[in-house]
Amino acid sequence: MLILTEKLSVAKDFAAALNAEKSDGCFKNDAVTITYCQGHLFELCPPSYYDKKYEKWSIEYLPIIPQNFCYEKIPEAARQAKTVLALLNSHRNDEIIIATDADREGELIARTTLSEAGITDTSNCRRFWVSEALTPEVIKTGLEKAKPLSEYNELALQAYARQRADWLVGINFTRLVSAGNSEMFPIGRVQTAVLFQIALRNHQVKTFMPLPYFELEAEITDQNGNRIKALLVNPENKKARFDAKTAHLLATEKIPLPSKITGAKSGSAPKTEKPPKLLNINALQKEAYKRLGYTPEKTLQIAESLYNTHKCLSYPRTPSRVMGDNNVELFLQKFASLSSAYPELSEGSNRSLVARENKHIFNSEKLESHHALIPLAPLPASASSEEKNVFGIVLESFFAVCMDDHKYNEKNMTFCVGDKNFAASFRETVQEGWKAARRNLTAKDDEGEQTTSDFNEKNCSITKVRPLEKKTTPPKEYSIDTLLSFMEKPVESESGEKLIGLGTPATRAEIIKKLFDRGYITEEKKKLYATKKALWLLTFLAKDKNLSKIANVNQTTYWEAELAANPKLFEKHIKEYVVSCIRSEILTAYTKESPGNCPLCGKAVTEQKLSFSCSGWKSTPPCNFKIWKTAHNAAINFDDAKALLSGTPTKTKSCKSRDGKAYKAKFFLEKGGTLGQIFVKSQSKKNKG
Repeated sequence: MLILTEKLSVAKDFAAALNAEKSDGCFKNDAVTITYCQGHLFELCPPSYYDKKYEKWSIEYLPIIPQNFCYEKIPEAARQAKTVLALLNSHRNDEIIIATDADREGELIARTTLSEAGITDTSNCRRFWVSEALTPEVIKTGLEKAKPLSEYNELALQAYARQRADWLVGINFTRLVSAGNSEMFPIGRVQTAVLFQIALRNHQVKTFMPLPYFELEAEITDQNGNRIKALLVNPENKKARFDAKTAHLLATEKIPLPSKITGAKSGSAPKTEKPPKLLNINALQKEAYKRLGYTPEKTLQIAESLYNTHKCLSYPRTPSRVMGDNNVELFLQKFASLSSAYPELSEGSNRSLVARENKHIFNSEKLESHHALIPLAPLPASASSEEKNVFGIVLESFFAVCMDDHKYNEKNMTFCVGDKNFAASFRETVQEGWKAARRNLTAKDDEGEQTTSDFNEKNCSITKVRPLEKKTTPPKEYSIDTLLSFMEKPVESESGEKLIGLGTPATRAEIIKKLFDRGYITEEKKKLYATKKALWLLTFLAKDKNLSKIANVNQTTYWEAELAANPKLFEKHIKEYVVSCIRSEILTAYTKESPGNCPLCGKAVTEQKLSFSCSGWKSTPPCNFKIWKTAHNAAINFDDAKALLSGTPTKTKSCKSRDGKAYKAKFFLEKGGTLGQIFVKSQSKKNKG
């Protein structure tokens, strides 16, 4: 028997369960050989493989649609690919167990590997399909229940169709836009839709016109001194908002204080908040960004180090937030050992909640490819501070998920004073539960929620009244964590309809990284902004109704739904779509805007990845003038460069000195082109940077 896994760590789990010894690129005993891929071993060939003419990027050669897609070894995995192919060929007449990850990508890895080995008859292949933690018992049971590989043919079709569609869109549209331009404009089926969403939010915020409105707030106090706040309800629309004229009249119409409540109506509903579920990689990345400012890519790297190097974290690239039904014993073992190692974090946990019946933790029906992130062992003393921070987030989640529910009564009340009605809602805590241990993390989420206990609505009065002048607020710019949330659960901007997720938990960090690396987005004070390059691309796409679909979140999620329903039709439609978009008359050249002229030689300054540099760097003699995009730990953007080159200081920046001390300063260009600073504190003084 030959077993093919997706990664070395899984092969080791199988070897431990089946008593196989390590060999060259595999594990063996008399009855079984276990080998492994390194993720993908093969990738789709580049266009030039099909025809040398495609080495030249020209619209006359578009569209590029291979009759049959071909694969080549990924250079970094070539050695292991050679080992795997040799083993598959030597075992082609034996039973072959496919034990790659239980998802679409795992199926693609297995099928391309079998195909490259020349195995077309898969009647002797069975599929090991398990997403639970791979204990020896789970592995042995999974092998017994392995089904014929043919039962997963539809999933394989989906995987191939998705991969080919992304290749067709990326290759053709990137060349369509980039041909004839000095800049390259990479385009992707998901990436470009995410970019448009960021640009759309920037536009919504920039063009938002705040509208004033008014509220009349009353403070109501009961006989025990409990205080709650209530808002006057507009009898015309049952809302608590008023226009300026009405609010002025209400504010000048005196209500005697204290004013006895003449009538009160109340409704109460018991509510329960379960602790947050265990983390998947997406949830961990959001938490690490919010608490620590780590990028999704950095968090993934740290998590993989905890998994591969320190062996104290389960497999990181998981989409699941639950464990399998058969993982109760594993969870209990880790709970016991980690409770001893971290008693301060485990305080408040309820061991009796670690049970198969608790579907909040154990639910095989909601399991995808791998179980949720859990700690497997205490963190070694050799771990870095960053590893300690990320591991700490996982530890908190692990212990919190088996804490008691937070319970409260939600009360909605209406207080009558003459012909006026004041409405209030508040919470009465019944059981603090898991929030007692995580109050510092949930405090912001609970902002605006009134909490009290034993409020006596039958004996209370209005003790204060004040008008509140407010303005409608724009939507918030995306930050990395809120963008991850949107990608996970996108909604249609106008109808609010929930759409299929963009990307996967394992790919979302890479998509965001590409947007940064390709110069499409920047980050300022944790807010994401589309760059001028991105806006040019999106404007170019918007000129053609058909081509603009690639930037539409609705279209992207529609494709995802069609892919799941009918992969062959999906691939056919993608090919037709690509062909319909290749038209030379829509081409326009991208002219990169210059922020100004070089103060040393007078030539135009151009924006590069890390700096704004003089275009005369190739001249004889070369001009080496540049403004770095980061100075004294502060970001310098296009508008800053434009100001500097025009002789104007930048806006005030948050900087750091070499010894790490924070300070405020504006930047300016000195006569020699060096960057100077104007310190913004007490008396300003100039200093060379």
